[in-house]
Amino acid sequence: MAQYKHDRFFKFYIQSLYKTKGDTLQNIQVHNDEDLEIDLMFMRQETLEWQQENLGLFDRLMQEHPTIIIEHYSSYLEETDIHKSITRKNLYWTQKEKELLENAKNRLETGRERLSKQAKQQIEHQNPFTWILTVNCSEKLLRLCNVEQANELGVGVYRLPQILRMGIVIIEQLLDNSDTIWLKMLGNKESAQIAFESIKQLSPDRREKNDIISTCVKYCVYLRNISTDNLTSEERDFMRTMEEIDAWYEAQMNKARLEGELEGKIELASTMIRVKFGAEILTPQIVSQLQKLNAKQLDGFMLRMLNWQQPLEIEEWLKSSEKV
Repeated sequence: MAQYKHDRFFKFYIQSLYKTKGDTLQNIQVHNDEDLEIDLMFMRQETLEWQQENLGLFDRLMQEHPTIIIEHYSSYLEETDIHKSITRKNLYWTQKEKELLENAKNRLETGRERLSKQAKQQIEHQNPFTWILTVNCSEKLLRLCNVEQANELGVGVYRLPQILRMGIVIIEQLLDNSDTIWLKMLGNKESAQIAFESIKQLSPDRREKNDIISTCVKYCVYLRNISTDNLTSEERDFMRTMEEIDAWYEAQMNKARLEGELEGKIELASTMIRVKFGAEILTPQIVSQLQKLNAKQLDGFMLRMLNWQQPLEIEEWLKSSEKV
């Protein structure tokens, strides 16, 4: 695939999404030509995260085969791109199949000369399937490839003739919904922005959300280290999108840090009350009043409590703080 700077984000992105579900390899040499490197390969593992981390359509694509090659094109897919994808995959498999056959023959029992049908099937099962992810593609190219709509996967997903073990996902054709947001992040600027707004709304407990935000920030940092003279107009647009993501991420992290500190101070104040005056003093009303205090007020509350002798002083101070 063409070596766009956007590729670095694509690799970071998929590795971050799927690090809990299998192994990823990148920049796999198949020929002494940079254009013939396989950028990313994913080997699926049967982990619980397939049930716990639902990535919608992206998950269904990655479960097409135990070994998936992913090619990503950040603009229009061209006929030469498909030819190179086929060549890269064939060069890889020719070498890999030879290694697997030699290893299998070395393990044969004495007196046997041929591999069993089952052994050959196991080797063939490791022949990868390639998904080409592209922002867009012409109808003419789809016709030339003799593709068929992958109806079970939805709009925008196509399969080439079975012998090629290859499919095309046109990101701009995908529906805009929760099932496609993880793929839409690899689309154009508008698609990425809309998808990221949806990802932002997900629970902060979701591992994949936090890792993707971190990946977006890393990619923004990567672009900042490149002279703007060397950026395409598309990359400049994408950089602005990533800067917006970066700013949001920093704000979220600061908010989480402050909320964490505040929660810690509320817990410390509650502990001080229980230790000094007994657990029965920590009524739901007092807990509610503590939760309304800011960090500075909580510091003042705990400092004064060191000198208080009666529980009544807690109630009086909290009541007076509500008037401030």
